Amino acid sequence: MSRRVVREAVANWISSAQITTLNQVFTSFPKRINFQVNAFPGQNSRAAAVVFIENESESRIAIGGVGPMAQGGYGKGWKRVDYAIALQVFHHSLQRNAQDAMDDFDCLIDNIKDRLRAGQHTLGVENPNLIWQAAEPGIDVQYGEPLTNDSGATETWAAIRFVVTEMIES
Repeated sequence: MSRRVVREAVANWISSAQITTLNQVFTSFPKRINFQVNAFPGQNSRAAAVVFIENESESRIAIGGVGPMAQGGYGKGWKRVDYAIALQVFHHSLQRNAQDAMDDFDCLIDNIKDRLRAGQHTLGVENPNLIWQAAEPGIDVQYGEPLTNDSGATETWAAIRFVVTEMIES
């Protein structure tokens, strides 16, 4: 599996849930986020999410007998590849009241976390050789301080962090 496949699996799983106010999911950082894209008339809060792989690590464990490698001995094992994901969420709200904007943001984050917990923690991927598990053993969220931009919109940011694990027979 490649980094691209991991980013696409995360993006597809999140976007297929059709989460209210999450209008766009990107597999890499766009040059610019246009919060009008996929927004409907009267939609006060809009968001975009970006799948970012912060780092990855590999480890291997050898299992099997003590015979020669050609006969299935000490060379067989599994390689575990962990991809540390930061799903960066950019929320833009035109709500008149900042508390309403924060309520919309909280609902968005809760819905994304619910989606990550769903689907047997595999992002809906049936093949365990592609994604063995995701969002296990946990989910961590970092929040940015809300701010009001020059046009009066409330903007809030979060990074939802979790691990996607691939197991490779090697």
